[in-house]
Amino acid sequence: MKYEIELNNKNYKKHIHKIKKYIKLCDKNNYMFKVKYSKDLKNEYIDNFKLLEKTINIKNIEKRYSFIYDYVCNYLDKEYIEKNICDFKNDVCIYFRSLKEYDHKNGCCYSDKRGGLCENLDKDHCKITSISCKLYSCPILREKKINYKINNILLLKYFFTIKQKFIIKYSFFKPKSYVMYKLMECNNDKK
Repeated sequence: MKYEIELNNKNYKKHIHKIKKYIKLCDKNNYMFKVKYSKDLKNEYIDNFKLLEKTINIKNIEKRYSFIYDYVCNYLDKEYIEKNICDFKNDVCIYFRSLKEYDHKNGCCYSDKRGGLCENLDKDHCKITSISCKLYSCPILREKKINYKINNILLLKYFFTIKQKFIIKYSFFKPKSYVMYKLMECNNDKK
């Protein structure tokens, strides 16, 4: 069985506001979610709904969460690298260059509170994939209005509860396996 909607420029907002309803309906009844796109539809709308359609149709919740986790991490990596958001020069980010009394390399991976470099950092590369670390914006970036909020990222906004969003936001320096365990634990609490 499938649940089908027709999408055009006029009804996009109506349908985007109903995404949680569509997820619940398709999950409960094991429906495949299908979208018919009008020919004049904006590319951004098509891209958003193709991503939502693909994600809703992953029926195994753990696989769905894993897909979302990987997708969002890749999206954020791409954003930070392509836009050179942290403005690294000689391995020093814009934030630590602004603090003359510090000479820290590797940006957010350094923390005085933790006593130095993150234990997951190995030869200037992170050994884990931490969605929380990728979502973090330092004070300089926030000042420049660069702040990746959970509810501004389509998949995070619609597929997770408030408790799950808290886990995603605050599981700094934790590997994907830990976050996935916590997300599934919350998902089991809903039943």
